[in-house]
Amino acid sequence: MYQSECYCTNLRRSANAVSDYYDAEMKGTGLTSAQYYLLITLSRLESANITHWAENVGLDRSTMVRNIRLLESRGLVEGTPGHGKSFTLSREGRSRLEAAVPVWREAQRKIEAFLGEEDAQAVLRIGERLRMLKDDPRSGER
Repeated sequence: MYQSECYCTNLRRSANAVSDYYDAEMKGTGLTSAQYYLLITLSRLESANITHWAENVGLDRSTMVRNIRLLESRGLVEGTPGHGKSFTLSREGRSRLEAAVPVWREAQRKIEAFLGEEDAQAVLRIGERLRMLKDDPRSGER
C-alpha cells in the first residue's frame, strides 16, 4: 500500500484499522465498537437527552439520532415519552454491555501489548490534542 505523507489519510487508515480490529474482537457480543462506546457512555451518564449524549460521544445531533434509532430497534436503549425525551439503557442493553466490558478490556490489553505502553499512551495523548485542533487559532494559518 502506498504510504501517504498526509496526516488526514494516515489517521483515517489507522482509525479504520483499529475500528475493524475492535469490531472483530467484539463480534461475539453482538455489538460493534461504536455501539459499545454509545452504550458505555449512556451507562456512565445514566440518562441523557440526544444533545447531551451526542456531546459526550462527539457526534453531531443528526448522526446521534440515526444511532439511537438503531439502538432502540435492537432493544438496547429506552426513551422516556414527551418533550425533551431522554434515554436510558434497557435491561437488554445493560446485560449486553455487562457481557461486552471484559471483551473490550481484553481488546484494550491486546492493543497496548501490540503498541507497547509508551506508544499506546502517545495515541491517547495525540488523539486528545487533535480533538482540540478545530478550536486552535493556529489551525487556520496558511
